[in-house]
Amino acid sequence: MENKINENDKKNQYDSYCPVCSGCGEEGCCPPLVCKQSPDGHYCQTYLDHLKFVYLMYNSVYELIPKDEETQKKLDEIWKKNYDLIYITK
Repeated sequence: MENKINENDKKNQYDSYCPVCSGCGEEGCCPPLVCKQSPDGHYCQTYLDHLKFVYLMYNSVYELIPKDEETQKKLDEIWKKNYDLIYITK
């Protein structure tokens, strides 16, 4: 009888991990980059909001960076590396 109760308890427990990407929705633990933006995801809107915020912050901070030749070269290298990571290596 005890095993039956334990099995029912397991069925009633809420799994906090997303069934699509296995993310937990906690900033600093599971990055929003793993999100698949699926209708079945648990934290897609939270992750999307975080990505929008970071994008806006990036644009604001980027405008503060001096654009001398050396800095521009480094920025271009970083941009290419990240572009390739997201768009080329798929």
